[in-house]
Amino acid sequence: MDDWQWRAWVGTPSGGKLGAAFLVTGTRLLTCAHTVQGLDEARVGFPGLREDLPVRVVRFGDWRREGNPGDVAVLELREPVPYAAARLADPNGLHERTSGGRTFGVCGFPRRRDQNERHASVTTFPHRGMRREWWELKTGPGDWLEEGYSGSAVYDTETGEVIGMVTNAELRHDGRADLGWMLPITHIRAYWEELDDLLPLRWLTPDARRELRELLAGVRFTDPLAADVERITGRPALGGFRSAWGSVRYVAEGWEEERLVRYVATLGPHLTEAGRRRLTAWSARHLPGAGPAAPRSGPASVIVRLERVTFDNAFDVTVHTWIDGAEGPGRPTERVPEKRVRPVVEAGVAALAPALFGRDWMIEFAVPEGWLGKPFEQWYVDPRNRISMRKYPVVVRDVERLRPDSIRRDQAHHRWRLLNERGRSEPRPIACDAPRKGSDFQDWLEANIDFCVLVYGSRPVKTWLTAALNNGIPVMLWTRTPCDASSHDDCRGHHVLDELTAAVGDKHPVDLPHVALALRKAALIAPKGTPHCGRDLTLLWDDPSRLPDPPLAMEV
Repeated sequence: MDDWQWRAWVGTPSGGKLGAAFLVTGTRLLTCAHTVQGLDEARVGFPGLREDLPVRVVRFGDWRREGNPGDVAVLELREPVPYAAARLADPNGLHERTSGGRTFGVCGFPRRRDQNERHASVTTFPHRGMRREWWELKTGPGDWLEEGYSGSAVYDTETGEVIGMVTNAELRHDGRADLGWMLPITHIRAYWEELDDLLPLRWLTPDARRELRELLAGVRFTDPLAADVERITGRPALGGFRSAWGSVRYVAEGWEEERLVRYVATLGPHLTEAGRRRLTAWSARHLPGAGPAAPRSGPASVIVRLERVTFDNAFDVTVHTWIDGAEGPGRPTERVPEKRVRPVVEAGVAALAPALFGRDWMIEFAVPEGWLGKPFEQWYVDPRNRISMRKYPVVVRDVERLRPDSIRRDQAHHRWRLLNERGRSEPRPIACDAPRKGSDFQDWLEANIDFCVLVYGSRPVKTWLTAALNNGIPVMLWTRTPCDASSHDDCRGHHVLDELTAAVGDKHPVDLPHVALALRKAALIAPKGTPHCGRDLTLLWDDPSRLPDPPLAMEV
């Protein structure tokens, strides 16, 4: 038998009770968003136990004014209380639980001199719904609802299990009502998805569900996912879902586990590369028969390959695509003079980019060593409309490493493998006033085979760059703006180095192109004349597994 410790009132910080709430964890209570409208802080009390406790108000859903859906708020206590939380009903059993005219209890805090709670009996039926959001509540003989009941749990008086929350009532002129409305648990969970961690669901384990929900946090339910739901379940997702997690829940609770396995497998393209890896690992642990997914080689790309010809100051320009770990559509190699490289590259990227629309994609420039510092992000992805490439992640690569017989490539393979196994960039900072003797730098890199990411405070000198490429360093970041300060005690280069090192320090290597993109965007709105690590930023990001077939015109 429930001892009802979870029933609570909610009021303003200055005093006075506004409505009801109910405890769902040691620190969290549920109530209506309209009850705490305009408040960031409130007070709650547990009648006869503890009174007047401060809480933080966290809103969920879309409620802004009367009649809006999503009338849900969470109240966060500063410290846990030693009371038993409410028992929440299985959402899949609500229809059976409310059949046959069963009576449920509600508890409110209307304005009375004694400041005490009041109780009422109600009945509800799923078929008595309104706008696919609320269920109708009808009070029993001699009972009524009034202001102060909003936020009350609707609970089974025998078991204490909560099936919903009172949101509003049709008040008469005497301020009383025999007709009201509740949000069932099935709808509250759509607005506050963490509630699923607390419900007695019958699929997977609580830990597995929570991990998957957190993995999908922020992922929207899109038209491609709607098509996947219909394909896998055989039914259209009428009305859609508020998130990808909502669609996972729908498949898991309506069909056999095999369809959940199939649907989860479709979620990968909607995640970042790091998210895809986590989803693969999660599926292998928790979904029977899912198994490890085929290894992926990062996001899709347009790969621009420039090979210098040994005469006429010309280049062989090849534009490939890289999709799902394999070469995709490409354009024939074109030999052009140096002054024609940019327009030919821009035309090739513009022609192939549509093949990658709808994916997470980037632009890679595999170029000779002397071209690694070019401002490629300023080139155009759409020359006709003068749309620059800086809207996408842009990286550079050492074209020599694309050759199958390259020693540089072999060295890069080793360090890239270490970097991926580590899962963190852990960059080595190179200050703008570091000693510039190339042989010492070469020896330092050769002696430290675990160095995988270098960050420079200023444009690296040629000897540094050559040494890093020869030793297979797969990732380097630098600003193309030189540091010409006469004193380096508090110079531009040191500020940029500190910012850049902090920005990439704990990031996974597959996320670095997007980190660089974010830094470049931040630099666009930074005050002019002030140093910013995203301004004139070059990222060398050289995953040796992304190896399109050599162009036929390449000289050997």
